Amino acid sequence: MIFVSVLLVLPNTRFWSFDAVSAADEQAIIVNIRLTSADKSNAEERKRIAALEEQLAAAIKDSGTGDFDGDEFGNGFCTMYLYGPSADRLFTVVQPVLKKFHALTGSYLIKRYGKPGAKQERVAIGDAGQQK
Repeated sequence: MIFVSVLLVLPNTRFWSFDAVSAADEQAIIVNIRLTSADKSNAEERKRIAALEEQLAAAIKDSGTGDFDGDEFGNGFCTMYLYGPSADRLFTVVQPVLKKFHALTGSYLIKRYGKPGAKQERVAIGDAGQQK
């Protein structure tokens, strides 16, 4: 009876979402923002990237297309991880945000259509590679 009560209290959780997919089937956008230094970013650059992450997370949440899962810095890039049931829908949501950011040339994202090892598509997002 307690289990039924909990389910009645939580009708709007992801548990009830028809778009929910298993972790094995989840698709991804992996954003790679080139940094000004191969070693690490400076304080101003980290501030810009933090603002970008907030904008990406808000756009994804507002659209209901997935989740912003975090970042890591290394090898001259900040890599951000975005997950959801459709890499193409995630891309449609994040592309305008990334375009406004004006990432350095050499920045790119990967659309991954499933778990690691699945089909991928690389898209340039740096100023020289802006799409449309």
